[in-house]
Amino acid sequence: MSTTILNCFYSILVGFLIYVTLIIIRQNWVNTVHYLMTFLLLPPITFIITKVISNNLALSLGMIGALSIVRFRNPVKNPFELVIFFGLITLGISFGANPKLGLFLFVIIEGVLIFSKIIEFLAKKFKFLNLFKYSFSVNDGVLKNFVQVESTSKIDYLDNNPDLIYFSTNNRDSFTYKISVKDRIQIKDIREKISYEKGVNNVDVRYGD
Repeated sequence: MSTTILNCFYSILVGFLIYVTLIIIRQNWVNTVHYLMTFLLLPPITFIITKVISNNLALSLGMIGALSIVRFRNPVKNPFELVIFFGLITLGISFGANPKLGLFLFVIIEGVLIFSKIIEFLAKKFKFLNLFKYSFSVNDGVLKNFVQVESTSKIDYLDNNPDLIYFSTNNRDSFTYKISVKDRIQIKDIREKISYEKGVNNVDVRYGD
């Protein structure tokens, strides 16, 4: 009995650690109380289900029928979110059936998350890794930092910026650039570089993180 309780606690712990890792690597979509509760509850729920039906075939079949009526109505934002939820469920099942496999899966999930953040970091430092300079977070398009620059002359630095999401010009004396970036440090760098441009007449900054 004590082993079962301990393994259940481990399933809760790994769910929490995965949640913390996602926050650290700036996966902003999980940064709510509801997602925190989901990460804490989903592994132990599947753990208990696994323990209950593990040695009873009739109960297993009945449980499958009962669980089939459960539907997740909330739309999934991204395939990655679905994979994380499936991973949490699998962790709960693994700790209920084979804790060593559960621990092994946890290490794999953590390793992939950290490795992805390392790739993202290196892509910003080395130009030859621009292939991996992707938008990493599920809701980066919603929670972003924006810089909008209005200028009377064309700004080559902004015109060639890979984070440029909007550009317009009404005539030769009016240029508007909108840059979307992940962190405030990038906004500071942009403002410093365009400070030397004589044609800039307005800079509008909006923070979303």
